[in-house]
Amino acid sequence: MKRIYHPGGSIVTGSALADAVMLYAEALSNRRETDVVDIPVIAADGSHGRAQFLIGSSSQLVSVTSTDSEWELTEIATTQALQDKVRVGTMPASLAWAGAPQGSPQFDEFDY
Repeated sequence: MKRIYHPGGSIVTGSALADAVMLYAEALSNRRETDVVDIPVIAADGSHGRAQFLIGSSSQLVSVTSTDSEWELTEIATTQALQDKVRVGTMPASLAWAGAPQGSPQFDEFDY
């Protein structure tokens, strides 16, 4: 299990899920994009729930090993979906946001 700290507090989730969130946040940051992730979590009372939070270029996340639970929370489909999103978007961010085809002139190529 891991606890993900964010500016609004923290959540406890499975290690693979936390790792996938962190890698996706890094990928989004490199792309200068944001996204909302939805992952399973364990509440303070031990009940199961879900958390949604915004991650991306301005994310301030820290993931640490947690001993809040004796068993590992897993959700393979969510973990895989986050891992897949890391691999998406290989187009440079400056082209992706504008929807411009590869090789299109960018603003830094013009004389002002």
